[in-house]
Amino acid sequence: MASTTGALDSAYSNALGTAVSNATGGSDLGKEEFLQLLVTQFQYQDPLNPMEDKEFIAQLAQFSSLEQNMKLNENMENLLSLQQQQTVIGASNYIGKTVSARGYGVSWEPNSTNTGGRSSTVDWATGEDAASVTVNILDSSGSLVNTYDLGASTAGSINTFKWDGKNSMGGYVTKGVYTVSFVAKTEAGKSTFVDTQVSGVVTGVSNYNGVQYVRMADGRTATLENIREVVSADAASEDLAGPDVITLKDGKASMVRYYVPQEIRGCSVTITDARGEKVFSDSDLGVHQKGIHEYEWSGKDSDGNEVPDGKYQAQFFGLDADNNMVAIECVPEDVS
Repeated sequence: MASTTGALDSAYSNALGTAVSNATGGSDLGKEEFLQLLVTQFQYQDPLNPMEDKEFIAQLAQFSSLEQNMKLNENMENLLSLQQQQTVIGASNYIGKTVSARGYGVSWEPNSTNTGGRSSTVDWATGEDAASVTVNILDSSGSLVNTYDLGASTAGSINTFKWDGKNSMGGYVTKGVYTVSFVAKTEAGKSTFVDTQVSGVVTGVSNYNGVQYVRMADGRTATLENIREVVSADAASEDLAGPDVITLKDGKASMVRYYVPQEIRGCSVTITDARGEKVFSDSDLGVHQKGIHEYEWSGKDSDGNEVPDGKYQAQFFGLDADNNMVAIECVPEDVS
């Protein structure tokens, strides 16, 4: 009887190995393999010691549990995939809107003569008073491009860094997206955290390795979870109203009028966009007599690049003979 039992064990083992190998091509045991195992076990069981009912029921229960777990895993995977798709579809509503997000990217686009260009800005703030703040510009390979000393910073104050597009040798870099890395130290020499924020118009959304991203017009990206604010470009522009608003259409800017209450020896103007970001400034508008004056903006930023059509805001400053600041307000066209 021992030899019969040994032959049955050997045949059962060989049959099991063949069943699993044929079904999966390997050693993983799935639903079909488990069923083949059970059928094979019936075929080669010892006739003198057949499987008892409780053993059969227990194996059927295991089979049922295996099938349920496999269906549960499949359903969870499908649910996760569906959620990711829905997130990307929902994020498509950001397209065409301006977002502000925690980020470290800065873009540079040189002009046609490579004598300047346009750079995006990065807002930054330190968590505590910093005696020194430096920012490193890194290229796509992580190599250092340039370093800037930004001086001291007060905790909670929001600062703006705008790169000049130059490398450490003083030459302009090629077009692309670069990374900023801030290093801040307290008076005691301790490193302190620097929070950074970037803004831009969203042109696309994507899903990569389960993480959802928005892509901005200049090539920078930000994760959805890092977005802090979403602003409709049209809505932000519509919020601008008053005599200090400049309308730029087809590259031509509307005239603004401003009132100087006394003679001043110097006058400056700052142009900001609908998000309050500085676009252009000119600190040399010259001597002004008391009265109403007119100003026509060129429609270009401080680097000489044309800016998109839309609404912008003008703010004027004056200095008297004693270098005191003089308040200058814009006035409507019907004021004389």
